[in-house]
Formats: sequence, C-alpha cells, structure tokens
Amino acid sequence: MYRKHSIDFKIKVVNEYLTGNNGFNRLESKYGITSSLIRTWVNQFNQNGVQGLTAGMTKSTYSKSFKLEVIQYRLEHHLSYRETANAFDIPNPSIIAQWQSRYHQYGILGLETQPKGRPSKLMNKKQSRKKRNESQPLNETEREELERLRIENRKLEVAIALEKKLQSLARDKRTKK
Repeated sequence: MYRKHSIDFKIKVVNEYLTGNNGFNRLESKYGITSSLIRTWVNQFNQNGVQGLTAGMTKSTYSKSFKLEVIQYRLEHHLSYRETANAFDIPNPSIIAQWQSRYHQYGILGLETQPKGRPSKLMNKKQSRKKRNESQPLNETEREELERLRIENRKLEVAIALEKKLQSLARDKRTKK
C-alpha cells in the first residue's frame, strides 16, 4: 500500500536509527514500512540533512539528456545506484535502475518521458459519426458488396430467429408430456 509520510515521521524514524537504538529490520516491524525505505531516508538525511527528506515530496521530471548523463556517469565511474543518486541529488536510486534498464532495452528512446494515465479521446462520438458520414462516397463495387452483406446478414438473423422458435416449441412440447 502506498502512502506519503510526513517530514516529522521521517525525522523520527531516522533519528531512532541514528541513535543506534534500533536497526532497519526492527524499525520496519515497529512502523510497518520497508527497511529499504528507511535506508533511503537515512541516506537522504546523511547527504542533505532535513532538506533531503523533503526532496521526495515533490515529483521531479528529468530530461532525456539528464537521464543519459546520469547513466553514463554511473557506468564510467563504476558506482552503485545509491552513490549515483547521491551525486545527482536524485531521491530514489531505483529511478536510475529503471532508466538504465529502459536505456539498455530501447536505447535513447527509452529515456523519453512517458505520458501517465489513459490517453485522452480526440473526438467524441458525434464528431466521429459526422466524420464517417463525410467520408468518400462508395464506388459501385463497394455498394454492391455492402448490399450483398446486408442481405446475407438479414438471412442469418431470420435463420437464428427460426432456430430459437423451433427450440422453444420443442421445449414446450417436452414440458406438456
């Protein structure tokens, strides 16, 4: 379950860890949050103080060139994701792992920012019907094919209706016996 944590709560958890009274696992069970999240908070606090704990509160969007620079820096200097995140003030090291994975899978295009959510519809139903009606008129062969398909469709509808009626009569006959 995803939930945002207040700055005060983060500071409380980080202070408990830094005083040495509790380890990551004990804090995890005490507060019901993952040890990796606590580790991230402690790392952010150690790097940037209290300001580091507020960095994750705002969503940042990164350019394609910045993502590429981060990946190249990590590979050139043989750094971990956490060390690279610290060097570039990125709040969560897993973001870099995602970028690198997409970069290796799709190349530079994988680093483009993807739109979130359901794509918006360009036109409503009335507009699409109107556009269909304004389309090119049918030529002779298309008109003939359309008429043939309409006749075939009507025949199939009649056959289905007849079959349903026969089944209904057979059912009625069985129940009367």
